[in-house]
Amino acid sequence: MNKENMDKGAMGLAELQVQSETVTVHREVLAPPPYTPYVVDTEAPSRERPVIHQTIIVQQPLKSGPTSYVCPACHTRVTTRVEYMNTRKTHMSAGFICGLTFWCMLCCLAAIPYVVPCCKQSAHYCPNCKTYLGTN
Repeated sequence: MNKENMDKGAMGLAELQVQSETVTVHREVLAPPPYTPYVVDTEAPSRERPVIHQTIIVQQPLKSGPTSYVCPACHTRVTTRVEYMNTRKTHMSAGFICGLTFWCMLCCLAAIPYVVPCCKQSAHYCPNCKTYLGTN
């Protein structure tokens, strides 16, 4: 580059600087927004929780006789139908009675455990839907 071009380049920069100093910018200065203090809300938002109603049915244990019970299959309260079944306990009781009464010829008393329901196992059924509910 020659010296004249450099001087022109320097002069151009100087002119820009001068021009930038003389330019005035008018802009409106606004006041800051008013201060609003942040308030901490100590109460949680009131959202009502759904109320859940749950019914719990406590079943009584099955007894040797008919029992009031809620059938898990048909969901109705019923009095159970009972069927008595002979078990090992029934046969052992009859054999014991027979052994005790054999010497006096009263072996017919050995039939008592087969007649009395307390020596048998009771099976409970729902009378509506015939569902097996359990044994005693």
